[in-house]
Amino acid sequence: MNDLWQYLKETDRPVALYGTGDGADKIMAKMAEDKSLSKIKGVFASSGFVRDRYFKDFKVESFEDCLQRLGSDMIVLMCFGSSRPEVLANVDRIASRCEFYAPDVPVYGRNIFDTAFYEEHKSEISRVTELLADDLSVKTMLNTVTNKLTGSIEPLKECETSKEEENSLIKLPADSVFVDLGAYNGDTILKYTSLCPEISKIYAVEPDRRNYRKLQENTSHIEGISYINALISDECGISHIDSSKGRGVHEAKSGGDIESVTVDSILQGQKVDFIKFDVEGNEKKAIKGAADSIKKYRPVMHIACYHRSEDIFELPLEVLSIRSDYKVYMRHLPHVPGWDTAFIFA
Repeated sequence: MNDLWQYLKETDRPVALYGTGDGADKIMAKMAEDKSLSKIKGVFASSGFVRDRYFKDFKVESFEDCLQRLGSDMIVLMCFGSSRPEVLANVDRIASRCEFYAPDVPVYGRNIFDTAFYEEHKSEISRVTELLADDLSVKTMLNTVTNKLTGSIEPLKECETSKEEENSLIKLPADSVFVDLGAYNGDTILKYTSLCPEISKIYAVEPDRRNYRKLQENTSHIEGISYINALISDECGISHIDSSKGRGVHEAKSGGDIESVTVDSILQGQKVDFIKFDVEGNEKKAIKGAADSIKKYRPVMHIACYHRSEDIFELPLEVLSIRSDYKVYMRHLPHVPGWDTAFIFA
C-alpha cells in the first residue's frame, strides 16, 4: 500500500494546508524531508480564524479564497484535530469540493506511520489484531492503520462508535477505586462518577498546575478524591515537562521540574478497580509504573492509544505482558484525525 507521503511526493497538484500551529509544522517538516515542501501553495483557516495574519510566509486565507486561487484540483491537508460537530461538518463540506486528507503526524514522538514504519511493525500489529475481543475492535484496528497510512478520513467514519457503546464496556464492582491519570479539569471524574455510582474512592493525577486548580474546583463537591499534582511515569522522582507545544504538558529530557509518581506508589498495595490513562504520550511508562497493581487486582482500564505512532501495538502488548487474561477492545469516537481512539481492557 502506498502511503500519503509517497503520493504527495509524486503528485504535481497544488497542496493547501487547513490550519496552522504544531500540526502544520510537523506536516511541513515531513514534506521538507521528502523534498515535496514546494508543493504547498496556500494555507487556510476556518471562518473566524482567518484574520490578517501569516503562517510560514503564507497569508492565511479562507477556504473559498484558497479554492478560487488554486482551483478544485488542490489537495487539502488537515493540520489539527477536532471532535466538535461543527468542525466535522466543515471537514465534510471541504472534502466534498476537493481532495482531502488528515495526515497522521504523532502528537508526541518522531515516528511517522508511513509504509516503512508499518512494514517494520507489521507482525506486532497483526499479533494485537488477533488478540482483539470482537469484530468492531478488529475493524477499528484495520481502519486505523489504513487511515494512518493514507490520510483518508473515510476509514475512521466506518469504525466510529458512540460514547454510550464505549462506556458499556466498563463494568465496575461496588465500592470501586478509580485512578484517573490525566484528570485534566475533572471532566472524566464527572463522567465516570455519573456513569458508575459504584465508585467510592478516586485518585486524580494531573501535572498541569492550571488544570489542577480547575480540577479541584470542578470536583470539590465529590467526596473521596485524593488530588495529586504530579507527572505519572514509570518511576518516582523529579522529571521535566515541556508545555511549549502540543495539547498538554508531557515528559521531556529538559524543561520545568516536576515530581513524577507511579500508580503503584500512589496505591501502595491498595486495591484498584478502574484506571483511565490519557497522559500525553506517557501511557507506556504509566503502564509499567502500574505493573504490580495490574498484576494483583486486574483493574478495568481505558488507555488512549493515539499520542504516539507505536501506541496501537506497544500499549496492549505491554499490558498483556503483565496479565494475559484481559479481553481487549479497541474503540474510536468521532474525531478527525484518529484521536479519541482507545483500548479498553476488561
